[in-house]
Amino acid sequence: MTHQQAASPAEMYQQFFGPALFQPWASVLVDKAAPRPGERVLDLACGTGIVTRQVAPAVGPGGRVVGVDLNPDMLAVARRLPVPEGGPTIEWREGNAVALDLPDGAFDLVLCQQGLQFFPDRPAAIREVRRVLADGGRAVLNVWHGIEQHPLLAASTAAVASHLSVPAAELDTPFSLGDADELRRLLESAGFGRVEVTARTMDAHFPSAETFMAMTTIAAAAVLPAYAHVVGDPAARAALVQVTTDASRDLLERHRDADGLTLPWTANIAVARA
Repeated sequence: MTHQQAASPAEMYQQFFGPALFQPWASVLVDKAAPRPGERVLDLACGTGIVTRQVAPAVGPGGRVVGVDLNPDMLAVARRLPVPEGGPTIEWREGNAVALDLPDGAFDLVLCQQGLQFFPDRPAAIREVRRVLADGGRAVLNVWHGIEQHPLLAASTAAVASHLSVPAAELDTPFSLGDADELRRLLESAGFGRVEVTARTMDAHFPSAETFMAMTTIAAAAVLPAYAHVVGDPAARAALVQVTTDASRDLLERHRDADGLTLPWTANIAVARA
């Protein structure tokens, strides 16, 4: 068994998608938030802590940084990774976004990278974000555009839905909040003012077109329950990888380059003032 096959979904999420996709987007998110020294920051749905670790040095040792996630496996990876220099000790907490075990007005800034679309009750989660923000604080988050804007993922997701005999809606959750107006309404209905939503597209570079579907299948189990049982069964995993590769072969070839695979990803970034 190779190291990649032995890695857990949370580890693969960090190792494969972190450098190519989530770290660059985290830099954009943190830059948009413009954290200041001494601020108190909550990273909601922090996953393996990619945004959390980027924001910590910006608030300095006098600030506070808390990472909250519902998935203990993701948090286990976050806790094992090196703590960045120049910031406070990061507090990692397991918690539910729709019922945060945090006091009112405890933060100046709430960040959320690609998490809101996964919450079972989005309005309740946004109300919680507003509750834990101090007056004058801000929420900064990003969510992918719809799956139709990500053709390779659309092709592979449709193939997985057919192969597993599950509704596509169970698999396209990462792309289920792509409408900018819907995102704006969610924030405004929770009492946020001065809501700004902007679109952004960036290329994600992966080192190997050949392994992209295999790694995607493993990493998806970290956030999509429909994949979980497949990842634990080598034969089922191999069959699913073959199905997704066959369904997206033409698109994979179209985006292949000399160094691997480069795919455009597009998202909405929202900034809302409390």
